[in-house]
Amino acid sequence: MSDALLITLLALACYRVTRLVTTDKIAEPIFEPFRQRLEDRWQRKHYPEYVPDAVRYSPTWNSKLAFMLSCPWCLGFWVSGSGTLIVSIVYGLDYPILTWFAVSTVVGFIGRFDSE
Repeated sequence: MSDALLITLLALACYRVTRLVTTDKIAEPIFEPFRQRLEDRWQRKHYPEYVPDAVRYSPTWNSKLAFMLSCPWCLGFWVSGSGTLIVSIVYGLDYPILTWFAVSTVVGFIGRFDSE
């Protein structure tokens, strides 16, 4: 398989995983409660009077991890890194770090222009 095709498939696969976690409704029952637990933990740490369940499913996140799981650029960076690492081990990419950043950029751009 040519490197160009491999990197194209890597970018598309990383985008799909990123979208699955950040946006898709099919995975929402898995990731939304996880994001909310991260947010509840952050709120309890910073505000002792915080009552969980008082404000549910906030569109903004104070927890950096909860925010990362809802941001295509943020999560796409790490998904691209993981994907590049796997492909680099299996197929032996010549420039894995350069590939990681390039794939991450493609994932971010596709996520930005993809609309519901």
